[in-house]
Amino acid sequence: MMFSSNYYDLIIYTYFLSFIIPAWVFITVGCNIYCGRYSVTKLSNENFWTELCWTFIPYFLVFVMCYLNMQFIGEGEDLVDVSHKAKVVKVVGHQWYWSYEDSVHGGDFYDSIITDFVGDVDKPLRITYGNLHKFVVTSMDVIHSFALPDFSIKLDAVPGRLTSQMLLPDRCGVFVGYCSELCGAGHAYMPIVMEIVDLTKRVK
Repeated sequence: MMFSSNYYDLIIYTYFLSFIIPAWVFITVGCNIYCGRYSVTKLSNENFWTELCWTFIPYFLVFVMCYLNMQFIGEGEDLVDVSHKAKVVKVVGHQWYWSYEDSVHGGDFYDSIITDFVGDVDKPLRITYGNLHKFVVTSMDVIHSFALPDFSIKLDAVPGRLTSQMLLPDRCGVFVGYCSELCGAGHAYMPIVMEIVDLTKRVK
């Protein structure tokens, strides 16, 4: 899957700061309230080490956050550099079915309509294993949402606009998704079925 682990490092680091800083404040205030109730604390007007700590430590924490953020942006630029090599998968949402471009055989658009079985369609979206793909999603009528939880894909299909996301399939199989936007009375009847095939193992 095409996303940077550094982004999750940044999120974890932000959660760490969000927990540690309030915890330190509450612990310090609690100690001053309960431990120092019978004593008087007297501080001098200036303290070199105190001023150094409350200046240097926040700068250091912000520097680490900026470093993680710049790493993520740098990997995003590398991803843009290889995006021209990706196979474009065009997806169009309708009330209430999906249309796909045949990216395997380079054919025309075809409609993918639900069958009598829940979560099944007559013509699934077919892409190839091990090749970089770029999903380009739009809509012809109302707002839909192209969601495939197995690959962390959720793209809003908005009329007149294009949304995109990269995907490198790392396994073969059939994966079921759905429209995650309430798009009307037939919202529950437009499932997404994506089939990942390995053309190198095709039976001749």
